[in-house]
Formats: sequence, structure tokens, C-alpha cells
Amino acid sequence: MVQKKSTRRFNFILFTAPAFILYALFFLLPFGQGLRISFTNWDGLTPKTPISMDKADFESQILAKLAPGPDRDFVVSLYTLDTSERYSRQGLSGIKRYRLERILKKAGYSPETYKDVGFENYRSIFTGQVDARFYPRRYEERYFNPSSDLPIQIEVAEYEKHFLDKLDQDEAVLAAVFYDKAGDYYKLSPDMDEFEAEDPLYSLPALGWGRLSSSAVDDFVDAVKKAGLAQDEATLKAAIATFTAPLDEADRAQVEMAARKIFEIGEFKTLLASNWRAEKFDLGVVGFTIFFALGNVILANLLAFWIAMALDRKLKTKNILRSVFFLPNVLSMIVVALIWSFIFFHLLPKLTGIQTWMSDSAKAPWLLVMVSVWQAAGYFMVVYLAGLQNIPQDVLEAAMIDGASPWNRLRHITLPLLVPAFTVCIFLSIANALKCFDLVYAMVGPSGYAVGTVPFVMDIFFDAFARKLAGLATAKATLLFIAILAITGLQLYFMKRKEVQL
Repeated sequence: MVQKKSTRRFNFILFTAPAFILYALFFLLPFGQGLRISFTNWDGLTPKTPISMDKADFESQILAKLAPGPDRDFVVSLYTLDTSERYSRQGLSGIKRYRLERILKKAGYSPETYKDVGFENYRSIFTGQVDARFYPRRYEERYFNPSSDLPIQIEVAEYEKHFLDKLDQDEAVLAAVFYDKAGDYYKLSPDMDEFEAEDPLYSLPALGWGRLSSSAVDDFVDAVKKAGLAQDEATLKAAIATFTAPLDEADRAQVEMAARKIFEIGEFKTLLASNWRAEKFDLGVVGFTIFFALGNVILANLLAFWIAMALDRKLKTKNILRSVFFLPNVLSMIVVALIWSFIFFHLLPKLTGIQTWMSDSAKAPWLLVMVSVWQAAGYFMVVYLAGLQNIPQDVLEAAMIDGASPWNRLRHITLPLLVPAFTVCIFLSIANALKCFDLVYAMVGPSGYAVGTVPFVMDIFFDAFARKLAGLATAKATLLFIAILAITGLQLYFMKRKEVQL
């Protein structure tokens, strides 16, 4: 029996309606809400409808702007005036909450931290008015603050490259007084330790006799330190003259000798702070996200394909090896992060003698990519292995009989027939890399900004929950969604076209 066209349409709508309803409830509605929030300055905490409000403000900003009628009565029914002269709202959900929001919007009320700002968030992102660490940048990193104590030791390569090479002859002579080369480090001379330099001042006999107070010595030491950092000889002499006025000749000589040494230490601190620095390049959030995605897509797929090729042979241990290579993908990403954190922070420093791994901005991005590739390659290996085993063996045997080399068989037979597997694996690796959060958060956390290893999703997280910029964070999330949709969409389009051509 042939059904009518209208009946077929009705049955189709009836069959697909639940799916469309669920899609609208769990994707379209939340996406629309997020898009709306991205056009506000919401701080992530302030509700759109006030929970509590001063009586005068509530009456002037809300009630006075509502005409008598159902809307005004509805608002009054939700808020009660307490003994402290404040209107407090009862709990709301569902239709009541949306109705109250609509009424308050009609009255022109919105909290200061939940106002519509239009495209302001998007303009800030595209014009670089967000955190400077969001985009790639060059910056100057300073390794020493003149208000800090001199480091006990400095690595030879670091000290020579970023400090000694920048000094003239007189400055190099001064530096030689403070640091001596000992093996792999330049070590601070004991005579130039700031504590040792100050000790003669706190051991003056006048302190024991009550002619000086410890607070006077503290003030004198601070004055000499400031004069040393500013290289102000006149201030130094004035401070010495004032401090030594009630002292005898021997104590004056002791004070002047100690003060001169503190002054010299201040001079060297200024020299160290002004020269011990280097130009650095920070990938920023956008740069690291692109770097992380490219590294994952290229390295994970290459490694997975190579392993699959190696296991697509008649090996006695191939099943065991497949399980071994797939095992990292079974582990939770948090467990993976904890395992590799232990290796980078405890094991490798002891094995190699190199102390900085994840805390080094030059190494950290590569290490994170390596861990991610290690965890993901096993899954892609399974996909490539399935594709390899579906290649007809008679085609490969015929090519061998015709004299085709292994390279030609790989290039002209294996790779073309594996395009569907490449389509799936590249799609998954792109989407997963651009959405990466748990691995990086577990391994570096907030310190990722210092080493340039904060991906897009983690920056959104910190904007929303640490900086209280939920509106800006939602705008970034929207842009990330559009970027993932566009990149993966183009990748699928071109790869599918390639499949059809082959």
C-alpha cells in the first residue's frame, strides 16, 4: 500500500520531533543564552534580577517605572520589605524567572555588573584590549629586582649570556668582586653578602651601652641602601655624619667601612637589575593554542600511523603490543598529567641534572604536546590499523608482482585507501586539541601564564571564575566555537572531496 505524501511527512515529523526538541533544549537554548551573555558585562555572580535591594532604590528604579497592572502586581508579589528597609526576592525558576527578567528589562532596569554592552567584548578581543598575554608578544624579562637580596649562585651560561657580556671594563671589574666562577655556577663572595655587611653595624658597642637604639641602626641601614641603589654619594655622607655624631673615633671608622660596603652592594644591585634581562617571545593564549593544535594533529597522526604500519604485520606479539600502545588512551587525562608531572618535576631533574622542565618557557609547550601525543596516539592507531586491515590484500600482491616498490605501494595504494581513516583522525585531533583543558590545567595551572602554556579554554576559565569577566569569557567561548566549526568543517569538506575523487 502506497502512503500519501502528507502521511509520510507527518510520520517523518513525528519520528524526528523528539530529537529536534532535545537538540533545541540542550544545544540551541544554552547556545542562545551564552550568545546573549557575551553581549553583557556580567561578572558571573550578579543575577539579572536583584535578590536584595534598598527600599528607596527599588521603588525609584523599578516600581516607579511600572504602570499599575499585572506586571507591577507580579513584581510586588515576589519582593517583601524586611525590617532593615530592604526588599528581598523569593527564590525563582522557570517561567517566573523569565517573566521577571522581561518586566525589569521593560522598566529599563539592569544591575551595574549585568548590563548590555553590545559588541564591546568582541571589539576588545579583536583590538587587543584584553590581557596582554592573550596574543603573541615580545617582552623584556628581568631576572633580578634591586630590592631583593643578591642570589647565592647563578648558572654560568645564564650569568655570562645575559649579564657579563653586556658590561664594560669597569663594570666587569665590579662584577668580579661579587661573583666567582665555581664549576657550573658563579657564586656570591661571602664578603659581599648583605647580612655580613650589615653585621658590624648591629655589633657596635654603643648599642650595648644604650647610646644607640636598634631602630636607629635600622633607619641608618635603610638610608644607606637607598643611597646605594640611587648611587647618591651626598646622601650617603650625610647619613654617616648624622649617625656617627655621638660615636667615638673607632666606632665611626667601623660604621663608615660597613656603610661603604652596603653602598657598594647597592651599586652592584642596580647594575645587575639594569643588565640581567633578556628579550623573550611569548606565544600567548592564541599562539599556544595554535601551536598545541598543530603539534597534536601532525605528531599524533604521524606516530599513530607509523605504529599501525608496524603492527600490521604477522608478529606473534602484535596483540600485546596493540594493548600496550592503546593503554595510555584508557587512562584518565588527570592521571596522565599526574604521572608526567612526577617525571618532569622529580625524576628527570635527578637523571639529567637539569632542574627546570615545566617551569621553562622554552621547554614547557613542547613537553605538553609530547604528553598529549603520547596519550592520544593509541586511539588513532586503532583507527589506522582498522583501515589498513580493510585494504584488499590481492591489490597489494598484484602491485608486488608488477614490481612496485614498498614506497610506491604506500604512496599509490595504502595512503589513498586510508583517506577515510585520515578524515576521522584529523577531525578528532583538531577538535580535541582546540578544546584541551584538563591536561594543561593539571600540569601547569595558573602558572601557565608565566611559561606561555595557557590554551584558549583555560583562559576562558580564568576569565569567568578568577577575573569575574563572564561576559568576556562567553564572547571568547563563542569565537572558539565558531573557529572549531569553521576549521573542522573545511577539513571535512576537503577530505570528503578527496575521498570521492579517489
